[in-house]
Amino acid sequence: MKLTIVAVLAAAACTVTANPAAVKRGCDILGCIEALAPAIVSCAAALAEEGENILEDIECFNDAADDISDPPSACSGCL
Repeated sequence: MKLTIVAVLAAAACTVTANPAAVKRGCDILGCIEALAPAIVSCAAALAEEGENILEDIECFNDAADDISDPPSACSGCL
C-alpha cells in the first residue's frame, strides 16, 4: 500500500515538474503545488500510517484521483 501511495504522488509530481514546455505556457508551479496541497497532506498522513489506517489510504486515493481527473485551475498551464 505504501508503494502505491508513493507511486501516485510521484506520478502527479512528475506531470507538474518534468514538463519542459510548462514554463513557456505560463505554468505557476508554486500555485499548482499549493492547489495540490490537500492531496499531498492526506497522502503524507497515509504514508506515515504505513497502511495501518485504511481510511487515510482511501482519502489519499480520492484526493489524488480528483486532482488527476479534474486538475485545479492553478495547474492549467502545467499539465
